[in-house]
Amino acid sequence: MAKYKVLKGVAHNIGHSFTSLMNYAGDDYVMGHILRLVRRTGCDTLTIDFVKREAGPPELLAPPISDVPGYYIKRFWDLVQRHGSDASLVKSATLVLRYKLGIQWQHPGAPEFSESPYACDVQITDVRGQDHAASFRGSWYPERLDDPQSESRLWWKFWDARGHIN
Repeated sequence: MAKYKVLKGVAHNIGHSFTSLMNYAGDDYVMGHILRLVRRTGCDTLTIDFVKREAGPPELLAPPISDVPGYYIKRFWDLVQRHGSDASLVKSATLVLRYKLGIQWQHPGAPEFSESPYACDVQITDVRGQDHAASFRGSWYPERLDDPQSESRLWWKFWDARGHIN
């Protein structure tokens, strides 16, 4: 029998995974890529609609993270199943990630990086109209800067091919 109450756990797990240090693409964390795109475009909110299988705005889905929403949509429905629920019980489901562009502060350990606060909210509404939600708050900074001169400061640039410090 498919369960409703596990949907809160699904909301938590998908949001936690999205904002975690395990969510990496290309040369930075997905959250860092999104923040860099947010700062560049001024679009401060990314939405993934799991039921409609859509994500946007497209300005925040440039490579190397353009495939990330599709992965999370598939992962969401897999989590629904593995938690003992069923897709037929889900009326709507979204993940909304919003950065506060007006707030930035220097990262304490690396002053060349500036952090911005974010809110990530996952909302699942079941067919009975019951909401199952999870919220995540924190701050993030891109580890890859847009400034090409900053490339020399990246940690992996300190070693040469033999593993010696430059």
